[in-house]
Amino acid sequence: MSIGLVILVAVVALLLVVGYGTAVLMRKRNEALLQNLEERKEALYNLPVNDEVEEVKNMHLIGQSQVAFREWNQKWVDLSLNSFADIENNLFEAEGYNNSFRFIKAKHAIGNIESQIDLIEEDIKMIRAALEDLKEQESKNSGRVLHALDLFEKLQTQVAENADSYGQALAEIEKQLENIQSEFSQFVTLNSSGDPVEAAEILDKAEDHILALTHIVEKVPAIVEELTVKLPDQLEDLESGHRKLLESGYHFIETDIESRFQQLHASLKRNEANISALELDNAEYENEQAQEEINALYEIFTREIEAHKVVEKLIKNLPSYLAHTKENNQQLQKEIERLSQTFLLSDTETSHVKELQAELSAQEDVVLSAVEDSSETKQAYSVVQEELEAIQERLKEIEDEQISLGEALAEIEKDDANARQKVNIYANKLHTIKRYMEKRNLPGIPDSFLEIFFSTSNNIEELVKELEATRVNIESVNRWLEILGNDMEQLEEETYRIVQDATLTEQLLQYSNRYRSFDDNVQAAFNKSLYVFEHDYDYAQSLEIISKALDLVEPGVTERFVTSYEKTRENIRF
Repeated sequence: MSIGLVILVAVVALLLVVGYGTAVLMRKRNEALLQNLEERKEALYNLPVNDEVEEVKNMHLIGQSQVAFREWNQKWVDLSLNSFADIENNLFEAEGYNNSFRFIKAKHAIGNIESQIDLIEEDIKMIRAALEDLKEQESKNSGRVLHALDLFEKLQTQVAENADSYGQALAEIEKQLENIQSEFSQFVTLNSSGDPVEAAEILDKAEDHILALTHIVEKVPAIVEELTVKLPDQLEDLESGHRKLLESGYHFIETDIESRFQQLHASLKRNEANISALELDNAEYENEQAQEEINALYEIFTREIEAHKVVEKLIKNLPSYLAHTKENNQQLQKEIERLSQTFLLSDTETSHVKELQAELSAQEDVVLSAVEDSSETKQAYSVVQEELEAIQERLKEIEDEQISLGEALAEIEKDDANARQKVNIYANKLHTIKRYMEKRNLPGIPDSFLEIFFSTSNNIEELVKELEATRVNIESVNRWLEILGNDMEQLEEETYRIVQDATLTEQLLQYSNRYRSFDDNVQAAFNKSLYVFEHDYDYAQSLEIISKALDLVEPGVTERFVTSYEKTRENIRF
């Protein structure tokens, strides 16, 4: 035998040994899995489900409880008779596959068995839980009913002890108590006959009804008291107050008060039906509406009572206030007459005073009429109050107008004195400016200055004429003062400008001597500037000519001279 053949035989033998060993290991593994599944099956089968089923069966359930029990019992029967048998067969089949080394089929069978056991395990949990619920339900019912009965007894006691506070609602409350009593009887019947589930539903309803009725019983007394005591008392108070007010001479804008009383009575009567039917939300709403209407009527009466107080006060005060404004007007008239001897007054002041006098006379008639008829008025006091307050407000406005007129008249003499003082000041300023210009020794005075100067002088003369008139027109005087103020300001500015331009021109013409001998442009500018200065008296033009020429040969020279001048400028001493 060749060496190659020997090696081949050895390899095949080795593979056979390894393969067999692997197969043995897989079989042992599957055997362990199957053993575990067998133990799980036995553990499930040995659970005391049968005993639990029998315990519930002995409760003699009926109705819904019995239907539920039958469903779960049938499910357990199916499991115990069929499902466990199927698992047993599948386990036997899987063992056969495993022993014959058919590992793929064995693995598939083991997986199916595991799934079956998982399902059975879940089903058994559900069955046992359902059976426990049926047992607990009966036990719970016994405890719950005691609590519910306690609540019901308390509710019955509360209703019995406070029967008078429920008014029209008592009959319906007692009816609902009877209905709850019937529900308890039905519960006892069902629970004792073995139907705890349906009994629990009835008990739930009874508890809900007890809670709902308890809420109603707690809420009703306040609504009933509001409807039967508070609102009627307020309404009676309103009606009594209305009668007393009418007897005392009160009148009202509203013409439907009596009908509103009747509507309130009818509304309260109708609301009793809501109480009887335990329609508490509607009853509360109707009470609120009635209360709002009552409040509105109270406000009407209060309005007229308060208006009466105001009217009495106004009737007491208005005559004196009116007399005060009339006295003010007389004083204004006297002041106008006095001032008219000296001043020519505008028609505005005199006509305004006359207009106020006429209006005061008209207001006096209204006030006197109100005072005389105050005890016999056929109008609501709120209307009278509005009318008298309007008169009071107008008298206040008239008083304010009188104060303004008085202040305006007082200003006339002040304005006259001010004008006489200022006309002297302006005349002195004009003289001072003239002397200031003369001291400059200028070759001539520009027309621009002369025009402003003589215009100002003429205006001063016009103001003097106004002030010397037999009757001074103060408005005209104030207009001339305003004109003169502008004139003097303009004249002063023009004076400073002319003197500055002339002085700077003289300084620059003198300064140009250092350049004239060798700079023809400066020489030509000097000649032209000097001519304009001495013949045209246009100092601004003359300054511009010479400054341009000098700034070309010596930049900034003009600015330097301007700065120096401004520091040393002589002011006009008024």
